[in-house]
Amino acid sequence: MKNKLLIFSAVLVFSLGACTSDYEDLNSNKDNFTNKELEQDFNNVKAPIRGMQRWMYILVEDDWRGDIQFNLNADIFSGYMGTPHNFEGNNNNSTYVLLDGWNNAAWENAYRREMVNALTVKRLVESKGPKYYAWSLILKVYAMHKITDYHGPIVYSAFGSEAATVPYDSQKAVYDQFFTELKTAVDILTPFATANKESTFFVDKNDATDGTTAKGIVLKWIKFANSLRLRLAMRISNVDPIKAKAEAEAAIAGFGTIDTNADNIFYLADHPVNTYTNQWADINVGGAIASIMNGYNDPRREQYFNKSVIGTYQGIRMGTVVDDDYRTAKANQFSKIGNVVSSGQIPWFTATESHFLKAEGALKGWNMGGTPQSFYESGITTSFIQNGAGGATTYINNDVLLPADFTDPLNAVNNIVAQNLVTIKWSDAVSNEVKLQKIQTQKWLAIFPDGQEAWAETRRTGYPKLFLPTNNFSSGKIPAGTFVRRLNFPVQEKTSNPVGYAQGVQELGGVDTGATRLWWDTGVNQF
Repeated sequence: MKNKLLIFSAVLVFSLGACTSDYEDLNSNKDNFTNKELEQDFNNVKAPIRGMQRWMYILVEDDWRGDIQFNLNADIFSGYMGTPHNFEGNNNNSTYVLLDGWNNAAWENAYRREMVNALTVKRLVESKGPKYYAWSLILKVYAMHKITDYHGPIVYSAFGSEAATVPYDSQKAVYDQFFTELKTAVDILTPFATANKESTFFVDKNDATDGTTAKGIVLKWIKFANSLRLRLAMRISNVDPIKAKAEAEAAIAGFGTIDTNADNIFYLADHPVNTYTNQWADINVGGAIASIMNGYNDPRREQYFNKSVIGTYQGIRMGTVVDDDYRTAKANQFSKIGNVVSSGQIPWFTATESHFLKAEGALKGWNMGGTPQSFYESGITTSFIQNGAGGATTYINNDVLLPADFTDPLNAVNNIVAQNLVTIKWSDAVSNEVKLQKIQTQKWLAIFPDGQEAWAETRRTGYPKLFLPTNNFSSGKIPAGTFVRRLNFPVQEKTSNPVGYAQGVQELGGVDTGATRLWWDTGVNQF
């Protein structure tokens, strides 16, 4: 694995330069398809649409880089997972040494696959086939919100420019464009779904272009766009509460959001984490999620985790220093990720997340169509049903159990007392801050294993309270006692797009390290 990472770093330097250095070559072919081809049910337009879906995650059968696209950064930072390996002599993301060779992967994939395909669709069918253009907008926003939430300012509105310098947009500007694009997509698609709720992008619902459970049904993609709009509205709620409220309330209007498990959006493929945790043994259950779920005696553990050799759900703490003895013992002592990553489905958006977003929105006084408690409890119930777990009512009404202390079976240095000391049962008597902690804790549990979204939300709200890494080897770049807030900009941007990079740092409003907060990451929750 280490050798693969070194090779990847070299390939990036010599073959990519940076995403901005070869925009012209990637995007200049505006005439991939003839008008005659476009008239044939837009068959050739389906290729870039299919590509946008397929490359949301770098799948194992295509490329090993998915391990560093999200698994060895966001999945660990979110508290979901931990690595039992001593990559780079224990100087890696887990110990807050942010590795450029790892953390460039998501950026590179997003621009060379998602943005290029989105631009191809725009040039082909924006005026001739707006339905497909709308579809590409939804996919583009879904892909790129992960990138801006990793790094902050990004190249977005100027992508495809033939200028020598490609400017960055501020994160605020990027989010404004996200909201505009999602609204545009829904406005284009709504007449089709209004006329026929079974309307599809294709003649055949089983068209292989749509590799998701949405099966090309326009109404399902409208609900996905609205759900994504609600997610992004909540993301900016602490920095721009007025706009956040307006966008959230608009998102639940019309056809609304994904509210039932029947409308969940999964990409139909084996989750790459299945390989990382089993075949490669690169990843195990994180200490934070094991602490919380063990303390709550959460029935979903059977779906989320496999038991360790001694019959327990055992996590590994972020920042653990791994020596040879530790590595030898780790295979049996720590739990691997369970059936949730071996079902042939990669979650994109589920109903349980919509319920928890509405619970927080209602807590903020937004018109979500229900109370914080009603959405909180329905969010838990929906998650239990999704994961085939029983006992939701008993779980919801438990006001005694608390997260468990964490104990490392191999090294007591990693032991730590429980941090997220909040019970499950809803109470109107507690403060809004505690209510938010309850909502976010249960949401965090429900959206597993989506570490990218979980990391973003723990940064935004501070909940659930996670374990700091046992070891922080960042040499002060991420101060002791603090959590990583972002990934550095790709190192290639400094050399191949230096003016754009400098502008990006200026828009960031701080130094280009993992300690600088993003625009929406204010550190203060708004109610």
